[in-house]
Amino acid sequence: MKAKLIRAFVTARSFVQGHHRRGGQEGLAGSSSPECTKALMKLVYCPHCRGTASSKPCSNYCSNVMKGCLANQADLDPEWQNLIDTMIQVASSFSTEPSLDVVLSSIPARIYEAVHFLQENLDKFTDKVYQTCGNPGELGTGSPSVHEQRKKSSSLTASEYKPSPTAGLRLEMQVSDLSSKLREMRQYWIQLPVALCSKLAAGGANQEKCWNGVTKARYLPEVMGDGLANQINNPEVELDITKPDMTIRQQIMQLKIMSNRLKNAMEGNDVDFQDASDDISGSGSGMCFGVQCHRNRAFDYSPDTTRSRGAATFQTRLCGLLLLLPLASLLLQR
Repeated sequence: MKAKLIRAFVTARSFVQGHHRRGGQEGLAGSSSPECTKALMKLVYCPHCRGTASSKPCSNYCSNVMKGCLANQADLDPEWQNLIDTMIQVASSFSTEPSLDVVLSSIPARIYEAVHFLQENLDKFTDKVYQTCGNPGELGTGSPSVHEQRKKSSSLTASEYKPSPTAGLRLEMQVSDLSSKLREMRQYWIQLPVALCSKLAAGGANQEKCWNGVTKARYLPEVMGDGLANQINNPEVELDITKPDMTIRQQIMQLKIMSNRLKNAMEGNDVDFQDASDDISGSGSGMCFGVQCHRNRAFDYSPDTTRSRGAATFQTRLCGLLLLLPLASLLLQR
């Protein structure tokens, strides 16, 4: 049960953290160079100064401007696609064993089995408690004997805990919908210049009478490739390919790290997460939500004080907890 819980929760949490990565947002927020600003002004506003305000930019001309301005962002593409592919694999694993909803639904049955095992072996547990803590003496509380507890427990029947078909279907639909959206975003960075120019540039039939940066005519230079290295001969945006945007480089590394964490999670390995909050709950714990989270102090006392007080009372609390387990089993019978 422990192994299934760890694998299911680690995989789910890794998936959520991968989904909330800010690489895309920070990629779009990358700095715009003066050369890019100049090229965009020429692309959009210079036709007004030349008396051809009604002319849209040529498609290839627009592509070169956008690919030059988004050259650093295009370098996100390999690791971005790797992360998307890994997230889709993780999403697909939600419908296989151990599925998150199946694991959660099985917890009550596993707890029942643990309590039932305690009842069946109550003598052994009681002897171990007495050996560790000493015999508490006669309890004048009228507590039922071990035989009576076992007799009552024999009337219990294990409940069949099965995952709700509706809940499972709802989760499957949500995962399927998210996987479809992830596939649509797979080539986001290399399709971004095309998407921008599809709204801004002239259509295919107007390539002879479009704005080419100088006049109203066909645009002759070839279209550059994607990424910073391919912009060395870009005629529209002058770039130094030896000086990449460091913010984008950091995001590339973050995407790579997140992909590795997801792959480790799929293999059932625990993942070392970097929580954004400093409260004791940790991000994603479910104890609170966002800014509404009440931040408790991690220690009511200093660590040294806590250690000295805890050492004196730990054995007493442990013995009391073990003695309360039979009472818990009785409560489950009612």
